[in-house]
Amino acid sequence: MKRPLAAGTGISLPRISDWVDNFGSYRHQVTDAKIERWLRQFASRDQDLAARLLDVIDFVGHTQMSQLFRQMLGAIPGWNRNPKQRHGRWRFAPYSTSAGQSGDAMIHSFRLANNLDGKVNDELFIRPRDLLSEQLQADDTVVLIDDFSGTGQQVCESWERPLQELLPSEPRSFIMLLAASAAARQRIIDQTPLRPIIGFQLNHADNIFHAACTHFSKAEKNVLLQYCRKASGRNPGGFGDCGFVVVFAHRCPNNSIPIFHKKGRNWSGLFPRHD
Repeated sequence: MKRPLAAGTGISLPRISDWVDNFGSYRHQVTDAKIERWLRQFASRDQDLAARLLDVIDFVGHTQMSQLFRQMLGAIPGWNRNPKQRHGRWRFAPYSTSAGQSGDAMIHSFRLANNLDGKVNDELFIRPRDLLSEQLQADDTVVLIDDFSGTGQQVCESWERPLQELLPSEPRSFIMLLAASAAARQRIIDQTPLRPIIGFQLNHADNIFHAACTHFSKAEKNVLLQYCRKASGRNPGGFGDCGFVVVFAHRCPNNSIPIFHKKGRNWSGLFPRHD
């Protein structure tokens, strides 16, 4: 989580321009007019707090995603761009159980980031349903790719059924995530044989409602929670009560607080998850 500007800093045109520049690559274009409309949903006395909330957003754009994907691939033992120097066979697959999930978009970004988008590399990339027919053995490697895990729940449930059934010979198996919470990482380690490869890790200090987050006072957190309840009565702290302020260029995770992404009668988020 980034550090916000000092309380009382004016919501000036240059400050709004900085937000637009930072969030400009989001899939639903963020403009100065949209930011101003989002701020106006807060009472006038709370707009300074809302502005500081925009300051702390961890926005992960396409350039940073590419950098993280390159770093993570380089961190896996046995990988080499030269096929003759790799340890065993390698396969990469989206960590998704149905078409259209975030893992599909991440595979495309991963290929581009690592210069693996040419046809010569097509055999490295498969659908999860094809893992069984690959007959991967213990000295082979499968890397399952997704963007984010806030609680580890979806990863563990997907592994339990059906993904582990597609790898009966137990090849080396990794889950590559652009970001994950420390709790999600540990849950994946405890409940699956997957080895997490994570771009950056989120801790208690990244949960805006946790005592470890010192950027906002307890009173300010209570105010923000009231707005989050307005946006989502079911998950005011984000899914799993993660309280994160993470936004990816392709989508805002539902583990982030709902005033960022919820869109309905009572609230219109700046980073809607759906069209």
